[in-house]
Amino acid sequence: MKIKIAVIILILALIIIPFGIHQHYYSKGDFVRIEIPQGATAGQIADILKENKIIKSPFWFKVCTKFSGAAKLLRSGTFLLHKNMSSEEAIWRLTSDTGVELLKIVIPEGWRTEEIARELAKQEIIKDENLFIHLAKAQNLEGRLFPSTYLLAKNMPIEAVLKIMQEEFKKNISPLIQAAQTDLTEDQILTFASIVEREATYDEERPKIAAVYLNRYKIGKRLEADPTVQYALGYIPEENRFWKARLSKKDLRLDNPYNTYRYNGLPPGPIANPGLKSVQATLNPMQDFTALYFVADNTGHHVFSDTYHQHVNAIKEIRSK
Repeated sequence: MKIKIAVIILILALIIIPFGIHQHYYSKGDFVRIEIPQGATAGQIADILKENKIIKSPFWFKVCTKFSGAAKLLRSGTFLLHKNMSSEEAIWRLTSDTGVELLKIVIPEGWRTEEIARELAKQEIIKDENLFIHLAKAQNLEGRLFPSTYLLAKNMPIEAVLKIMQEEFKKNISPLIQAAQTDLTEDQILTFASIVEREATYDEERPKIAAVYLNRYKIGKRLEADPTVQYALGYIPEENRFWKARLSKKDLRLDNPYNTYRYNGLPPGPIANPGLKSVQATLNPMQDFTALYFVADNTGHHVFSDTYHQHVNAIKEIRSK
C-alpha cells in the first residue's frame, strides 16, 4: 500500500513540477507591439524579440528555427506578442500569423475615460467599452491615459490598450512631474491640469488659467470651475454628449464632491486626461499673476480680473457686445 502511494506521489511530482517550472519561466507578460522588417534573418528577429523581452534565449530561438526549417517561413510585419513567450510559441506566431493591421486612433486632449472608451469601441479596437471604463477607474487612470495619436490593432485586449496609454503617460508626463519643484502631489497636479485643459482654448492662456486656480486654492477660495460640474453631471442624453454646454443655477448646486462651486479644495481626482501643455502650465503658472477670476469672451479667449467687482464688470461688458 505504501509503495502504491509512493508511486502515485512520484508520478504527480513528475507531472506537476515540470508544469510549475514552465509556468513560472514562461508566465505571460504584457503585450508588446513589434515590427519585423522585410527580409530580416532569423538571427535579427531573435534579437528583436529578445530586446522586447518576448523571448529569453535568442540562441534557442535560432536553433529551433534552423532545425525545424521555420527560418524561411518567418513573416515580416507588425505583430502583437506577449512578453516572456517560449521560443517555440514565438516561432509558431511568426510563421502562422500574417501580422496585425494597425489603425490610427487620435485621442484628443481633455477627453474623459468614457469618451476614450467610446472611440476605441467605435473603431473596434476594444469590444467592451464598459469594461474599459471599469478597469481604468479601478486603477485610478483618469488623467493618466495620455492623449496622443496611437497605432492600435482591432480587438485588442483592454489591458494592453491601457498599458500602451500609460506607457505614453510615463514617457511624456512622469519626468516633468518628478523634476517639478512643487508641494503638490502627482494626483493634485493632474487634477489642476485637467481643469486647465477643459478651460483653455489658446496655449498662451494656459499658464494664466493655471495661475488663477492655484491662487484660489492657496488662499482657500473655492475653485468654482465649470468643468468640474460638467464632469459630475456626466453624460447628457439631450445633447448626446458629455460636458454639458450651458450650466444652470441648479447644476451649480449639485451635491457632488466634484462640484467645486459647492465644495472647497480640489475635486477627488482629475476630471479628464490633460495634454503636455496643460501639465507644463500647471507646473509653470504665470509668475506674479494675481488674478482670481476669468470669464470667456466668446472668442475662445478670456478676460482676467483680480477682484470680484472687476469680474462682474467684465461679464457685463462681454454680454453687452
